[in-house]
Amino acid sequence: MKNTISYVLLLLLLAPAACRSPKDITMFQAVQQEYESRPLIPKKHQIKPNDILYIRVLTLDQEVNQLFNPSLAVNGLSSGTEQMYGSPTSRFINGYKVSSDSTITLPILGKINLAGLTLEQAQEYLKTQAQEYLKEPTVQVKLINFKVNVSGELTHPGIYYNYEGHLTIYDAISMASGITEFADLKNVIVKRETSDNILTYNLDLTNNSVYYTEAFNLQPNDLVYIPPSKLKRRTQNNDTYSRILSTVSTLLVAAALFLSL
Repeated sequence: MKNTISYVLLLLLLAPAACRSPKDITMFQAVQQEYESRPLIPKKHQIKPNDILYIRVLTLDQEVNQLFNPSLAVNGLSSGTEQMYGSPTSRFINGYKVSSDSTITLPILGKINLAGLTLEQAQEYLKTQAQEYLKEPTVQVKLINFKVNVSGELTHPGIYYNYEGHLTIYDAISMASGITEFADLKNVIVKRETSDNILTYNLDLTNNSVYYTEAFNLQPNDLVYIPPSKLKRRTQNNDTYSRILSTVSTLLVAAALFLSL
């Protein structure tokens, strides 16, 4: 009986330890000299149905300004803008949503089709349309529902919004407060929905070649998934085995004490 107990204790001591090399969770490991060109220029977002746009049309006429821009009538420009666009809900309510027929409806200008245009092109197009009714208008167009879903082995996975118009996969990871110790950086997945299908990209974030992939620069509504490493599964299995062995060893010790009485 004593030998059996010794064997059980030895198994517990020899149970695999959960440890990883720092190399497994380190980005930018391979500095490859063959990549001499600059990273890919991010594609400009083309306006599509369900996009929510922030549009401001300013002229020398203050009354017209308030008609186009309700935020100007709410306790001044800065505070009004903050109140009307300070949260995802308020942006959805107060922004201009591109309808299923690819149009938005603006005061005076009426229904306008912006689908397929970049933000810069939409800005110039609206300025041209506004010049038929307004004197020296200034137009601003911004996308206010640029969000990405970041999940998996991250400190704070979730949905994050971007207001700069340019977001890399490393930016998204930083928004989620970085990776966990169990992240598998060599098999990161990016899902991207297009008008025709859903694209899947597999990225190796330990290699600098990631800069030259289509998915390095994220697009609105991209899904980024960082899977768990094999170590995490082994660690979970080891925890289960350890609990089983601990229970068995406790029973054996109890049996040995009972038999020795």
